[in-house]
Amino acid sequence: MAGNPFADATAASLLDAVAARHGAREAIVFGDRRVTFTAFRECSERLARGLAALGIGRDDKVAIWLPNRPEWFFAQYACARLGAVVVALNPRYRAHELTYILRQSDATALLLTDHLGGIDYFETLHEVLPELPAAVPGELDAAKAPRLKHVIVDADDPYPGCHRFQDVLDAGAHAVPGGGGPPLGPDEVFTLLYTSGTTSFPKGAMITHRNCVPHGWNVGEVLRMTPDDRVLHALPAAGTWGGVNIPLVTWSHGACLVLMDVFDPLRALQLIERERCTVWNAVDAMVKATLEHPDLARYDRASLRTGGLGSTGGGGHGLFEAWIETIGVRQGYEPYGMTEVNAMALYHELDEPVELRKLPGVNPAPGLEVRLVNPETGAPCRPGEAGELQFRGELVTRGYYKNPEETAAAFTPDGWFRSGDLGVQDEARRTIFKGRLRETLRISHFMVAPGEIEAFLMAHPDVAQAFVVGVPDPKLNEAPVAYVVPREGAFLTEAALRAFCRGKIASYKIPTVIRFVKDVPRTPGPHGDKVQRGKLREQAILEHAKGAAT
Repeated sequence: MAGNPFADATAASLLDAVAARHGAREAIVFGDRRVTFTAFRECSERLARGLAALGIGRDDKVAIWLPNRPEWFFAQYACARLGAVVVALNPRYRAHELTYILRQSDATALLLTDHLGGIDYFETLHEVLPELPAAVPGELDAAKAPRLKHVIVDADDPYPGCHRFQDVLDAGAHAVPGGGGPPLGPDEVFTLLYTSGTTSFPKGAMITHRNCVPHGWNVGEVLRMTPDDRVLHALPAAGTWGGVNIPLVTWSHGACLVLMDVFDPLRALQLIERERCTVWNAVDAMVKATLEHPDLARYDRASLRTGGLGSTGGGGHGLFEAWIETIGVRQGYEPYGMTEVNAMALYHELDEPVELRKLPGVNPAPGLEVRLVNPETGAPCRPGEAGELQFRGELVTRGYYKNPEETAAAFTPDGWFRSGDLGVQDEARRTIFKGRLRETLRISHFMVAPGEIEAFLMAHPDVAQAFVVGVPDPKLNEAPVAYVVPREGAFLTEAALRAFCRGKIASYKIPTVIRFVKDVPRTPGPHGDKVQRGKLREQAILEHAKGAAT
């Protein structure tokens, strides 16, 4: 777009441009390590030469299975220089997920660490690659991942069958820079981001440089980023927000990323104070843990300016207001995004009132069109009418790697991406995310987002979290069932909570059954634990059937 200096950039050319302008400034802070933009560029160049010396080149897939640390980004930008494609792996993957993605992505190299705290990466890896200890480094012959030849370990100790990361980096210091072939362009694939796969096998969305690099700068402009900003970053680099958007937003404006490999509320507070962090993007679990920390008031948070709050684990009543007022993220907001269309696909202007900034979504990013259609008929929705969010534009993935059936199903005949999400537009054409379409309840002839009922239930002072699913019902079509996590020490009855609802929300939205639980089923996601609503619905249907039989 006009005015965007990175409209036709690759991730590597963006880093080169920023390093030329802000070379001495800090790009990454991690513990005691402080990496300038010059050092970042040089390290990515050297690693690119080292990887090339192993035979890794254009279109090869390099899987990164690391916690947040500088090496994650050194490798990501080294691949961008080579034209290799990063396969981003969630650090919390177990053997079955790792096996599937390494094979499906055609990964030729895997970069990992040996352990992080109590997590032993090799314990999982040996389930996937039992041939590794007996292999010659670079000559792996693995039954479950036939294209995988190189395993590179970011650790001081040597491991059988593996290259040491430092050795690959050192080899790059002496290697002759490669060349030949046409120059890398912005429409080449930068990374494969795999969907969480809670309902099926994960799908690898192909994200090009053009999908995400210009968008990073655009978002930085909206957030009024400058080289003086310092961004606290604990969201996993395996996701679209944590690994693509936030780093690009930060570095496109010469700002600094303050990394955390594991989120800890006390450590976060210490870093905000020590590094004078101005931006903090977080998910609800991080915010709740920070608010509940006994030392919250001891740490200076006055430097905080803005940041996004994502809800993945159920949130809680008043959490957004506490993010703004108690923690002090004065210009905080709730964005909307998804793997296939980028994080921050729908964003907020920072001078919007708090009541608007707390709504997920609102403004489509430059380069993105949004529409809402009736999910059954495809007819355009009127203002105030809920429908499926659909997107078109340069931010949207071209499809899923080696998955033509899923790719074809994801797009309408006229080229719009079907998000599978429920949304609504108001009279001012502001777009607000309501929930996942497959989780939407069909109560009588109404479409009701579970989040609407959940938010109301969590307004009760004794409710910590609430989750609503639908069960088949002969009269209502679907009946809402609520699973409620009470606040610690609270005494709450089903009758009292239902009485709290009467007269305040529509009668058809009042749960027909309310069950009090300590927690609900959850699964690890790239930005925190996600509620397994499918499993919760199965549980509700089973309990409903048992109740009907007795």
